[in-house]
Amino acid sequence: MCGINGFFNYSGSSLTESVRLLEAMNNRIAHRGPDDTGIWCSEDRKIYLGHQRLSILDLSEAGHQPMRSTRGSVVVFNGEIYNYPLLKNQLKDVSFFSQTDTEVLLYLYERHGVKLLEQLNGMFAFALWDPEKEELLLARDRVGIKPLYYTLQGGVLSFSSEIKSLLELPWVEAKLDEEALYHFLTYNKLTPPYTMFKGIHKVKPGHYLIIGKGGVKKYEPFWEVSLSNLDSTNEQAIQEQLLHELRMSVNRRMLSDVDVGAFLSGGVDSSAIVALMREYHDGPIKTFSIGFKDAPDYDELSIAKRVSRRYGTQHYETVVSAEDIREFLPRVVDIFDEPLADSTSIPIYFLSKQASEEGAKVVLTGDGSDELFCGYRAWAKYARLYPYYRAYNHIPPPVKKLVANIYGTIGNTTPTYEILQRAAKGQEFFWGGARGFKESTKRQFLSPHYQAQTKSMTSYETMLDYRESFEMLYKKERKKSDVDWMCFLGVKNIIPNFYMYRADRLGMSQSIELRVPFLDHNLVNYALSIPGPMKVAGNEPKSVLKSALEPILSNDILYRKKMGFCVPLREWAGDIMLDYLDTNLSSFCNDTGLFNEQALSRYVTLARSGNTNVTATLWNMYFLITWVRRWFS
Repeated sequence: MCGINGFFNYSGSSLTESVRLLEAMNNRIAHRGPDDTGIWCSEDRKIYLGHQRLSILDLSEAGHQPMRSTRGSVVVFNGEIYNYPLLKNQLKDVSFFSQTDTEVLLYLYERHGVKLLEQLNGMFAFALWDPEKEELLLARDRVGIKPLYYTLQGGVLSFSSEIKSLLELPWVEAKLDEEALYHFLTYNKLTPPYTMFKGIHKVKPGHYLIIGKGGVKKYEPFWEVSLSNLDSTNEQAIQEQLLHELRMSVNRRMLSDVDVGAFLSGGVDSSAIVALMREYHDGPIKTFSIGFKDAPDYDELSIAKRVSRRYGTQHYETVVSAEDIREFLPRVVDIFDEPLADSTSIPIYFLSKQASEEGAKVVLTGDGSDELFCGYRAWAKYARLYPYYRAYNHIPPPVKKLVANIYGTIGNTTPTYEILQRAAKGQEFFWGGARGFKESTKRQFLSPHYQAQTKSMTSYETMLDYRESFEMLYKKERKKSDVDWMCFLGVKNIIPNFYMYRADRLGMSQSIELRVPFLDHNLVNYALSIPGPMKVAGNEPKSVLKSALEPILSNDILYRKKMGFCVPLREWAGDIMLDYLDTNLSSFCNDTGLFNEQALSRYVTLARSGNTNVTATLWNMYFLITWVRRWFS
């Protein structure tokens, strides 16, 4: 796990102080790789590559990057290729000087070109310079576990693992993208190509770019979900194959020259990961759990401890206090240079800090399972309601619009009103992770200028490409269900743009590598092939996964009520957020000219009166204001 930077002057014009700028980019993301730093530039001074290394495989100097082949190709690489020992066997004629996956990647490119991407099993983002073609290849892994940003300005392509590094370049301006902001208000996250910075884009998961003398020559996908038709397959056989795929994935992710640990909440997913780690490793395994002082409703430490004892791990606990959270709140926007308004970032930060302090460089997590297997009770509720929503949509549009408008006079801030508005506009029922302000009401607090500017926009637009891809995929492969749509959207949108972004930034802020066994692309393909009804059988979220895990986990772990990964935000930080909003809301609205202060202040008034239903909205407002102030002041 590392950080990569660079720029390619494809227009041929000269750049001044290029080495100094590249060093500044590296320094800005030194937390991603504190073990080593490196820079390289071509003889003609057109291509500059930088790297910060977190040493995981081959801890010697042989793993230094940028890494160059005997033919002159140069790569900077972030991530891990878990099947690199197998791929190395294809290259018996190569004399390797290291035991790294980076070197295998380099020579695989020289053997296969961009086709090498189809062979990689892992998480990765890399930039590779081909001196013969005079082309730069940028690529990002299939599920978007590793980040990759780029910008094209003034005949120069610049790229990095984090936006903050790009902002070190004098030709890259920090300018708010108001279209991206409009969508962020609905989702609390951003989908590619959007970032909150105009002109800075993120590479889509499973895509690559080739940049030559004239700029971008190709921007194409190298992967799409591959489905198997399991409609007539025995459910017992599906469960056995599912457990096998998870076993293989965990085994691959034990590949490391440093110790491998795990985050352990005591829930189904993290407990399964720890159980399977123990199957493949008889040495020490460090596990990390978090609790909250004097907040038992949020605490799972006793359950995690029980799982730890069963599998003989070296277990570490962190108990976070209200004061810890108060001290952390102002720092969260430094970590997220692309905004992510998610309060569960707080416990993940403290878990990552704990792991780093205990010397763990590699940590496995259970992320991705809930999206693959419909693990949220809210999603199961969507699945039950979908047939009624579809039936309601047969009503003539004018009637649906009238019903929505009438209901709006009763309560236009309720989820029901949002659903009626979606139906009236002929939109999809499930948007997936729309955790921000309701699309049906957010215009109420936009300024007249911003309302006019975004008059023709709807954040539903960001769903359409995913829905079209889903329809094409399932049309070719097998019949589809509503659960299939939710899980597909989870993999394509929510996982990379929310959970993987969150994991990367928080883990890297503490210089640790987070690995996600549930997101092995073979497991993803198989999970999305499982018929949706199997995932919510008997109204039990991720039913098929739980049944598959019965041979390795006890029922009290598998079938206890899901607590969720939450923090006592209102109890501990409510006053901080309210005081901040009281002080800064007015100036923020005036400075940006984008929001109606009076409309937003109503949420503050509701919170002051004791309304706990607006806590999430309060957090969204607090985060947005502090984030904009941090990055655009």
